[in-house]
Amino acid sequence: MQYRNDLIKIWKAMRTLEKGLTHHHTPCWAIKMRKAIREQAKNDKENAQVFAKHFSKLFNNKSPLPCDLSALDLIKQSQEFNHLEDTITPGDVRAALKHMVTRKAAGPSGITSDALKSMVWREEGLEDEADELANTNAGYLASVIHSLLLDFWDSKLDFESWKQGILV
Repeated sequence: MQYRNDLIKIWKAMRTLEKGLTHHHTPCWAIKMRKAIREQAKNDKENAQVFAKHFSKLFNNKSPLPCDLSALDLIKQSQEFNHLEDTITPGDVRAALKHMVTRKAAGPSGITSDALKSMVWREEGLEDEADELANTNAGYLASVIHSLLLDFWDSKLDFESWKQGILV
């Protein structure tokens, strides 16, 4: 790459170098925890010991809670949404796609919401055979998305890319 005459590339390269391994513009700095003897931990091992002691006390507490548990009875119970346990239907998939915001940038897959919406779009009241075939194809694509979601939900399929997100 020639950076000599391209100021934009120079700045991008500088920002990339500045980010370093932390992928952020500020340098990574270590937090020093305070030990029981009121001095700061000097390394990661001492930090880990401080955390281990803290969480051991926190999660292995045998003393009663410092509150009146009868106050829990005064809390108004919220409505249960049992319909959320229902299986996803093709109509749910189509409705979710229909309500996706348009004209937004594509994600890592490169597929925009506009493309997904157009793939499952159905027109009602068509009489032309070719147009009806397009409706059949749209139904097929929606059913493929539906079956992928069901298989993922039932743990039959496991996509590594679905386990993580990218914040932009």
